[in-house]
Amino acid sequence: MVVRVIALCAMLLVTSVFASHQEELLIERVDAKFSFTWLALDKTIKAHNYKAAYLQRCDFALNERHYKSDKYRILFFGKYEEMKRMSKKYPELVPFFPLKITVMEEGDHTLIIATPPIVLLPLVKTDEDRMIVFRWNEDMKSILDQVKSQYK
Repeated sequence: MVVRVIALCAMLLVTSVFASHQEELLIERVDAKFSFTWLALDKTIKAHNYKAAYLQRCDFALNERHYKSDKYRILFFGKYEEMKRMSKKYPELVPFFPLKITVMEEGDHTLIIATPPIVLLPLVKTDEDRMIVFRWNEDMKSILDQVKSQYK
C-alpha cells in the first residue's frame, strides 16, 4: 500500500506541473502476476514500434528504507529518433523522456501506471509536433489496454 502511494505521488508531481490540462494518470489493474504482466508489456511495447531504453528496479531501494514492497519497476521506453528530435527542438521536454510506465505487483494483480504524454502539449509549439504527442498518448493508452486485455 505504501509503495502504491509513493508511486502515485511521484506521478502526480509530474502531472501537477501541467495541472490546468485536466488529464489524469493512466492506471490499469491486470489480473496476472508481475512476471506475466511484464512479459506482456515488453511484447506490446515492441508491437507498437517502441524500444525499451532502461529498466529501473525500485523495490530494493524501498526495502532499504523499511517499506515492504512487492515487485516494483519502471520501464523507460520510446522511439529514439523522435525523442532526440523533440528534445533538440524543445529542451524543456528532456526530463520527460523517455516515456515511462510503472509496473507494481499488488497481491494477485499487477498495476500498470503511466502519466499520459498529452500533459506535454503546453510545451509543444507546432501542429506537427502536437500530433506526435497525441500519437504517443494514444499509443500509451493502447499499450496499457492491450496488456490488461491479455489477462481478462
